[in-house]
Amino acid sequence: MFAQKWRQHWGLSEDPFGCEDADKDIILTEVDASAVHSSFDRIYGNPKAPAPGIIFGEKGSGKSALRLMMSRRITQYNEAHTDEKTFLIEYIDFNTYIEQFRQRTGIRRQSQQAVRDVIDRWKIADHLDCILSLGVTKLVDEQLAQKKKHRNISRKPIIDLLLFTSLYYNSDRLTVPEALRKLRSQVGGAGFRSARLWALWIFLALVGLFIGFTPHIFNASFPAHKYWYGLGALVIFATSLWGVFNRSLGYSIAGKASRSVKILPRDAASLTQMILNLSPKERKEFVLPRGSNESSRYQLLHRFLGVLEIFGYRGIYVLIDRIDEPSLFSGNNEAMKQFIEKILDIKLLQYPQLGMKLFLPIELDEIYRNATPEQLKRIRLDKSNVVPELKWSGQELFEIANQRMQACPAPDSEVSHLSGLFEEDFDFNHLRETLTALGTPRYAFGFFSSLFTEYVKDLPNELSDNDPRWKIPRAHFDIIRAAWLDRSGVLRRVLN
Repeated sequence: MFAQKWRQHWGLSEDPFGCEDADKDIILTEVDASAVHSSFDRIYGNPKAPAPGIIFGEKGSGKSALRLMMSRRITQYNEAHTDEKTFLIEYIDFNTYIEQFRQRTGIRRQSQQAVRDVIDRWKIADHLDCILSLGVTKLVDEQLAQKKKHRNISRKPIIDLLLFTSLYYNSDRLTVPEALRKLRSQVGGAGFRSARLWALWIFLALVGLFIGFTPHIFNASFPAHKYWYGLGALVIFATSLWGVFNRSLGYSIAGKASRSVKILPRDAASLTQMILNLSPKERKEFVLPRGSNESSRYQLLHRFLGVLEIFGYRGIYVLIDRIDEPSLFSGNNEAMKQFIEKILDIKLLQYPQLGMKLFLPIELDEIYRNATPEQLKRIRLDKSNVVPELKWSGQELFEIANQRMQACPAPDSEVSHLSGLFEEDFDFNHLRETLTALGTPRYAFGFFSSLFTEYVKDLPNELSDNDPRWKIPRAHFDIIRAAWLDRSGVLRRVLN
């Protein structure tokens, strides 16, 4: 029998268990958002008071699925609380940032020392730069997509938003100059100094010319013509020198700031223009990144939270996942541990209005298992809502599997309950025990997919609707069960 016919018989439009990667799992988006692990609420917390949450789990245990469910919950929360939304940042693609960091710091790609060099040079400031870049890019794209005019924003937040865009915007949609131009049309750019600076420069140059030609204007009635020429030339020279110095100072400030953000390919031109548009007082008020200095990044984070507040956001959730996927760290648990440990600092984890949510592989649980007392005091995981291991009961996996079936109904059909797919008098305690032994959604769903497809291929394609062979017998179940328990054991030893 063809698998599609078997699924249609049970009211299914597609295989509910065919996808193993949560980020590519379309069915997951249709599953009820309340169908989550029992530890979900602990790490999710309350968006009105963002707090940290850290969960450790083996590969396939559903960490990414929980992250996606958390994203859905935040979206639902924002729809219900339009005046106190929570801004969501997903920090999950590390390869691009690490590769750019490697190039900017001059680390050789093929060198055996490359991993150690990246780990040694990468600081918490670089993590904060990544988070700010993701946040700024998302906010700018979001606002430009809405095409909504904001004319009641004061000058200071506008400066913050435009400077953040110059520093951190990184999108495939628009270049930085294009994004700045569109932003100015939405939030207003009136009052910036570039036009006034040019007007002042031209005015002073004209004054110099007037002074220089004064003797000719008044028919040479003034003595010592050369002194008038010299005075006019001096005014013009001083004006030009002031303009060159001002621009050079802007380039210098922008260049240092751009070089400090090592995780982005950045040229200083847009930031320079922004700085030239600011008064000396405004330049002093805005903090730019300085090398790997943490303090400047925390101040920028504080200013970014202020910008978000203008658009109705009262906090940030940062979801950190897939830390075991950067190619540079492949198979190197110690490198992953040192990379993520830089985030596990009490100042960042407990930062006001910020909820850091980390979904970490189980092999990194030694971060707290083997930590010294001094390290535990620095990271204070006792205040971070830690779930030591993401474990699933057989009943939870059974209910999740049934939810996935309900999420893919065939047109004009009613999906059968999972229990209806097995022969009469089937021992479902045996099924739950099997799911408990498999232990993770990935192995459980792979088991179900194999269970059904392996059974169906030996059935005749023409089978009457009331034929008992539509249902899975115990003997077939036990054969697939033994194979998958063995397979999951091997994979656990290899992967974790």
